[in-house]
Amino acid sequence: MVFGCGIDIEEIVRFNKHYFENGELSHLIYDLFTSREIENFSVFGKEAFLKGFCFKEAFYKAIQNNDINWFDVEIIFNLDESVETYPSEKLKLFLVSNQINKIDVAFEKTNQFITCKVILVK
Repeated sequence: MVFGCGIDIEEIVRFNKHYFENGELSHLIYDLFTSREIENFSVFGKEAFLKGFCFKEAFYKAIQNNDINWFDVEIIFNLDESVETYPSEKLKLFLVSNQINKIDVAFEKTNQFITCKVILVK
């Protein structure tokens, strides 16, 4: 059974313009991602930051809870192109209380856009 689903689409050029200043990370990056995410994304380059942002937008559309914030869920990319999600203690309680036992994440990329789909499964 599906608890919630969220989809986000981001334009690659627009994201790079707003989140990277002269080749450096914008201060906005530090408002969106944990230090562990930033370290992980740095290994994979700009696209990882875009995918991470897209994931968080889609996740919050799926979760539909204003008490959950940007730092309550982390996404970590692996070398085999899989991803892992890590919920905060607050988010773990929410997931358990709503019987959500799986977070499905899927990305699609074109020359212009990155899309992320998140499905929260009970």
